Amino acid sequence: MDELEVTGSPYGSAPEAIARTLRFALEIVSDGIWDWDIRTNHVRRSPGWYAMLGHAVDSLPENVVTWHEVIHPEDFERVMRGFQAYLDGTQPVYAEEYRCRCRDGDYLWISDHGRFVEFDGEGRPTRMIGAHRNIHERKLAELALQQKNQELAELNLSLEALVAARTEALHQANRALAEQVALAMRLSEIDPLTQVANRRGFERQLQAEWHRLQRHGHPCALLMFDLDHFKRINDSLGHPTGDRVLVAVAEAVRQDLRDVDCFARWGGEEFIVLLPDTDAAAACALAERLRLDLRRIDAALPMQLTASFAVGEMRPDEDPAALVRRLDNALYLAKRQRDCIVVC
Repeated sequence: MDELEVTGSPYGSAPEAIARTLRFALEIVSDGIWDWDIRTNHVRRSPGWYAMLGHAVDSLPENVVTWHEVIHPEDFERVMRGFQAYLDGTQPVYAEEYRCRCRDGDYLWISDHGRFVEFDGEGRPTRMIGAHRNIHERKLAELALQQKNQELAELNLSLEALVAARTEALHQANRALAEQVALAMRLSEIDPLTQVANRRGFERQLQAEWHRLQRHGHPCALLMFDLDHFKRINDSLGHPTGDRVLVAVAEAVRQDLRDVDCFARWGGEEFIVLLPDTDAAAACALAERLRLDLRRIDAALPMQLTASFAVGEMRPDEDPAALVRRLDNALYLAKRQRDCIVVC
């Protein structure tokens, strides 16, 4: 990773900074972390895991049974087969998607990835670490799209029986259904709260811009920002107020962006912007404008709203995933000071 430029106090010793950066990066890409001591069957879970399912931290027994009890009954057998296959060595990875029961009784779609990290002297695994990620909105969109496709297939079967007599009617029905499927696909790439792109839509645009850089060499920059102390807003004023703040932030940022820019809600209170034909200097100038604009948002809050920013320029020899990791690391440094911009 290149040297990070930031204005402010030192970050602490190098080992401490590296450990914090790695821990923060893992928390950024997941919503909950679990750590299973295979010998004792003790399972330690991060505060994010409890928060994702609506539980108080450390309020559930720290064992494998707790995991079994939150898995949806319809998903349990499939998840156990995949998990056991990894434990037996017949599958190289453990990665599953399933529903978890929240404290209020509702179910949340999550992705679960894990791997062995420690072994005893005879090569037997003694520790496994994994991460859960909230994929509920994406999964619901995918299921809705599958349902649309199934309806389309079923309707086509019935219409094809009448094709000889009603060819034109069939064409019209197919066109209408294709438009519905296209609409469902577009909706699956939109964040339902803020109406900006979601992570899925942004990643598709990022890949396209990266390929454009490879072909033509046009500059492209990204900026990522996170609202400071947003948890305080949700905890003290309630989630409806937090949602109103996120909508207001999205509307304010959109006013400073071009039509060609891709603005997305990356997750929670974190946002990301793709800036085609833009270098790092121009992106920094935009980040500074946005930083000041967000301070002026009138969201009827008892405290001033601020945000921390990370800015980076796309490089031909760096793939999109590495670029996002570089931004994540820079944003972590910015969040340690709050209300500042870090260039990476």
